[in-house]
Amino acid sequence: MDKLQQFRNSTKRPSEISAHTQLIELQKRLSLFEQQKDIFLLLSNDITRVRAKNDLVNLFSARIKPIFNFSHTIVMLIDHQTNTYSPFLLDPYGSIIKDHPEYTALTTTKFSLNEPIIGKILDTPQPLIYNLAEILNSPGLPSFIRVNYECGVKEMLVTPLKNKNEVIGFSLVYAKSPGILTNELQHLMLNIAPQLSNAVTNIIINEEIKQKQHVDRVLLDLSAEMVVIRERKGLLNIINSSLKKLISFNSCMMTVLNTNGKTYNAFLIDEESGAPGLYQYNKAITQPYPVNDGIYDVAAISGRAMVINMQSINMQEAPLWFKLNYTAGAREILIKILPSEQGVKHSLILFSDQQKTFDNNAIAIVERIAGELTTVAENIVANEQITEKEWETSFLLDFGNAIAKVRSKEDLFDAVIIFLKKLNALRGYAIRLINEDGKTTTTYIHDISATMPNDPLMLEVTTARLPINDGIQNRVLNSEAPVFLTIDEEIARGRNPKYFAFWKSIGFVKVVGMPLKTASKNWGILWLGMEEINIPLVKGICSLISIAISNIKANEQVLIFKQKLEHENEHLNEQLNNIYNFSEIVGNHAKMRNVYQLISRVAGAPSSVLILGETGTGKELIARAVHHASPRKGKLMIKVNCAAMPANLIESELFGHEKGSFTGAFERRIGKFELAHNSTLFLDEIGELPLELQVKLLRVIQEREFERIGGKNTIKVDVRIIAATNRNLEDEVAAGRFRSDLYYRLNVFPIHLPSLRERKEDVIPLANFFLARYSKQTGITVKGMTPGVARALQDYEWPGNVRELEHLIERSVLLANGNILREIYLPGDNDDLPVSDFAQTQTLEARERYHIIGTLRRCGGKIGGEGGAADVFDIPPTTLHSKMKKLNIIKEDYR
Repeated sequence: MDKLQQFRNSTKRPSEISAHTQLIELQKRLSLFEQQKDIFLLLSNDITRVRAKNDLVNLFSARIKPIFNFSHTIVMLIDHQTNTYSPFLLDPYGSIIKDHPEYTALTTTKFSLNEPIIGKILDTPQPLIYNLAEILNSPGLPSFIRVNYECGVKEMLVTPLKNKNEVIGFSLVYAKSPGILTNELQHLMLNIAPQLSNAVTNIIINEEIKQKQHVDRVLLDLSAEMVVIRERKGLLNIINSSLKKLISFNSCMMTVLNTNGKTYNAFLIDEESGAPGLYQYNKAITQPYPVNDGIYDVAAISGRAMVINMQSINMQEAPLWFKLNYTAGAREILIKILPSEQGVKHSLILFSDQQKTFDNNAIAIVERIAGELTTVAENIVANEQITEKEWETSFLLDFGNAIAKVRSKEDLFDAVIIFLKKLNALRGYAIRLINEDGKTTTTYIHDISATMPNDPLMLEVTTARLPINDGIQNRVLNSEAPVFLTIDEEIARGRNPKYFAFWKSIGFVKVVGMPLKTASKNWGILWLGMEEINIPLVKGICSLISIAISNIKANEQVLIFKQKLEHENEHLNEQLNNIYNFSEIVGNHAKMRNVYQLISRVAGAPSSVLILGETGTGKELIARAVHHASPRKGKLMIKVNCAAMPANLIESELFGHEKGSFTGAFERRIGKFELAHNSTLFLDEIGELPLELQVKLLRVIQEREFERIGGKNTIKVDVRIIAATNRNLEDEVAAGRFRSDLYYRLNVFPIHLPSLRERKEDVIPLANFFLARYSKQTGITVKGMTPGVARALQDYEWPGNVRELEHLIERSVLLANGNILREIYLPGDNDDLPVSDFAQTQTLEARERYHIIGTLRRCGGKIGGEGGAADVFDIPPTTLHSKMKKLNIIKEDYR
């Protein structure tokens, strides 16, 4: 206070001084009250939108920390079942204890609620401020308080968080200087505690939902992988790869119950588990174990998957497989006796080198896959049995070699006519296949030497579509063994299908019918005119013929698909020449003319191009224009949508893979980089590319060489890169989601496409262009539009840009009455509201929100997949999800 002010105060009477001081104090309180009110309102609005831990941390850092200048914060979560609490939300930005040697252990420690300092908060509704120096020697002091004190923290504010009148946790705010944790902050934390509690509850629910979705995705992939497994090693690989994504275990094992029901054997053992001793390992595989060993029988009685502490088992009486894994370090097992309708019971056993590894979630996951594991194990057993039977005979070996070369119906006929004639006493044969209707069969191959070429009865039978349910064919198709038929006896029982008359006419007395089937499908029936047969031999023949038919059908589909691709390629090249021509891009706005100049400048160079712009602005069209104006235009531009496939498939899509390089890699795949050699590779939605693949992409762009997945040879390519994204890559780099070195490599020549609302003068030319296109495509003649429609199109802000305009014009053409477009309805929440009125009453954000909601309603609430809203907008589902989250669109808005 300066001397003049002191003088003025000294001349005032005591009553005046008191009144003046009270007024200043009142003003301060009012100002503080208003400030707290504003902070509280801002925090309340922000907290209600929190769905993730980072959101809550960012909220504290952005809203509260700049005002109150505290050091860092943390949220603890209480587990009332164990009477403990543990860290739930850590502050990654301001924590000063990160470098403390005890920090990592503290993040996973469960602390007791019985500690006096923290336990007190359960009985106190108000936030409490502690001076750490005063409580440092308190009995039962939690170790994290001591660690914070050692790192310079002086005060701590503890606020209880309640849900339904129960304390679910508490927040802790730390300060490095006394006096920072004021009564005002204490009051604020008290006011926002209910919202914080709701946010924590929402985060927990959201994480549970995400975890469930993750489990569902992994189990779905696991199911898809197990469908094709036919051998034990493949099953072991799937368990060790896919199941480990959900359950933490070190090794696994499967057993199978023997037919006597009293013993079981090892069915599958993990050779990499570290079980010592090759002799003992082989012995563990081959020797039987009694079911009443205190492990298997207990699990069988339980019925459900159960967890066993290995140290609780008497090692003297334990089976060898148990001892070997214990010696290798295992301390806990999860065992499940798998269900089976065939009586061949298998079991799954998972080992962990830590106790308390397997929780209820692990048990639930094993229960979910138990049935599928049973099916796979039984399929493996069946496959092994088939493989073992009679394959050493010279007949099946020779026939198998011939069948392996079969690619067409003619090839199969040649193989059959040679080998089946070698069967003793065979008087004739025929193969009838099930038609697509699933109700009839038609002759596929028959023995032309068994009858006269122009026999009318033979022609009638071989060309007829005969019903399956005739009492004969259905009996054969439903049988696993050959069906022996005496023709006269069947006729006497009232079964007399048309082919019986034909068989009798050529002298057949007895015939044998055998179903032709593979693991995936029933194909038809092999009929043999024989008195006696070698059942194992005929089964082998049928198996080989079934495989041949399956291969023929698959080959036919491949040929059809190849021809289709050739036609589509011709059509695509024609379309590229006619549509994606530089001169065909519509738009004469100054910003578009600038884009044309940029295209002309960069087209002839090999430089990388980065096309930026909102969704629907035509980034792919510009990419094709660059390509077709370049010296590489003679080859097809290759496109990869980085957001349209799972992360684990993008690497194979870009670089290809060798046969057998991973589960499911049944043949070599040529990657997009290799296909784009001497051409252009367009990487759409580059901002969605996972970080781990960004490194590999950068290397290929720099080195111009790569290896296929599982390959050893380096492949050199000359590829021009054009990338596109609707994301702000500079922001993505700053956030750590996009590598800066890749960004600089791609951003050699950026082209920014303006949104449609930035070039309103191009709306009408574009609309007329699309009117002409869809009038031609649909056959509905629409030559123009009224001034009112044109004005409505000009006034609308087009959140979906050119793509939205195109779809709207296409719809309007389909709904048009007459050759002039007189009425148009822009997307919105109310489809009955005229566009002119709607456009004048809505903000840009509201129009975009209504547009998305209206489209979701028309799609029945479906977001991804064919016919979903993302498909309508022609954008990745992830982009639509982000847009919906930004506009606060929830399910109730579009159900």
